[in-house]
Formats: sequence, C-alpha cells, structure tokens
Amino acid sequence: MGETIGPGEARAIAMLMRLAGRPAFPSALRRVLRTKMAFRTFLILNYPANRPPTSEYHWIPDVALRQDYTTHYLGGAYQLDPFFQYSLQPFRPGIYRLRDIAPDRFFASEYYQQYYQRTNLSDEVGALVPLSDGSVAGLSMSRGRADPPYSKAELKGLRLIEPVLVELLRQHGEGILTGAGLRQVATLPYVLDEAIYHYAAKAHAPGLTRREAEIAALVLQGHSSLSASLILGISDQTVKVHRKNIYKKMQISSQAQLFLTLQKALLVETVGS
Repeated sequence: MGETIGPGEARAIAMLMRLAGRPAFPSALRRVLRTKMAFRTFLILNYPANRPPTSEYHWIPDVALRQDYTTHYLGGAYQLDPFFQYSLQPFRPGIYRLRDIAPDRFFASEYYQQYYQRTNLSDEVGALVPLSDGSVAGLSMSRGRADPPYSKAELKGLRLIEPVLVELLRQHGEGILTGAGLRQVATLPYVLDEAIYHYAAKAHAPGLTRREAEIAALVLQGHSSLSASLILGISDQTVKVHRKNIYKKMQISSQAQLFLTLQKALLVETVGS
C-alpha cells in the first residue's frame, strides 16, 4: 500500500462503495484486503448494545476453527475478547491491534490459554465502527502462530486507508440495518460482572458481592490487580483482598479454577433470570 492511491486501488474502492450494504460486500472487501496482506481468518461482526454479537460474515478455511468460532466464541467466550470489551466503552472509530488494546495480563489469562491456544491464532488486527442504532460494526483479521506477526509496513498501509475502511464499514453496517429493518430495542444491557454476580448468588453460598463480581470479571478479561485497581479507583492491595475472598467463597485457589468455575456465567442469559 503506497502513500498515494493508484488507479487499481481507486477502482477497488469505488466497487466496494457500490457494494456496501449488500451481501457481496464482505467477500469483496476480503479479496481487496487480501491483495495487501495475508490472514487466516476474516470476520465481520455486529456488536449490539444489548444482545450477543452476530456474525455478519466469516471466512475461516479451517473447519475445526470455524466450528470453534460459531460454538465457543459466539456462544459466550466473546465477552472476554478485548475487541468486544473495547466496543463497550467510548472509542475512536478506527483500526486496532489486539496487543494494543488487550489488558496487561491478557496473554497470560485463562481465556487466552483456553481459547487462543486452541485456535492457534496469535496476532489480530481489527476495526471498530459505531453505528446509528448503538451497535458497533467489527472487522477482524487474524494470523496463526506459524505466521509472522503483522509488520510495521503492513500496519502503516492499513493506517493509510483507515478513513476509507471505517467509512465503508459504516456504510455497510447502516445499509444492513436499514435493509433488514433492524433497530435495537431498549432492553437491559448484558454486563459480564452482573452475570457473574447473579450466577454466583445461585451457585455458591455465600455468593459474591457486586465489587467482587466486578473484580472477577476484570480478572477473567486479563487484568492484573494493579490494572483492576486503576479501573475501579481502589488500591491494588484492596483488589488482592477481594480476590482472596472470591477464591475462598468459591472454594478455589487459582485463576484457572476461577475460569472453569465461571464458564457457565459466560453463557448469555437475561441478567437476573
């Protein structure tokens, strides 16, 4: 990707603009981007504000990985995905790299070990674009552990077309919403710490406090005690005390056991049901 747009790239952009909002757009965008960089998976998702994400398009040649994506990730593990968590807070529409937005202990987290290690994916670049109904359009391109990480030149090339890519994703997302008549219904948002709080109340006696549920959610996402303390505005020593209480109440002794114990809380249900 050069710093100027050549005739071929201009024609590709024009073609994508015509296809935005139509079923042929995702595969056309994949083909265009694949001429610039290699990737093992290519996903376009919609992250609603109050429902589980929907897979608008997925290109995953590996059959086992494709099955894992539809059953494990969309089935609940997405809640620990840094891209999903990032979409829940105010953000600048644009391109992001996994390692730049992930919590400080994400690559040592049970989610990374249990999900990413199984998929053999290692490096991921994505785009996040807010839509008018409150949802977020997401694009993901991943590489495997056997592949080289995204190079500085490739990332620079993506940055050069970032405004165009963001606008194309916005137009496509808005086109799908308009064409399908989809607008979100105002319902109670699904929040991970709330799900953990209600799950623990049912499954454990005594259950977790709301603060403990908040900390459990942050730990599962890959935040260290220090990172969690900065987010919650409390000391890291206080976080450590809460973590000790969480482990005691749930009769566990490690983060791995916490992940295994709370896996059912990741299943999307109505909070408090």
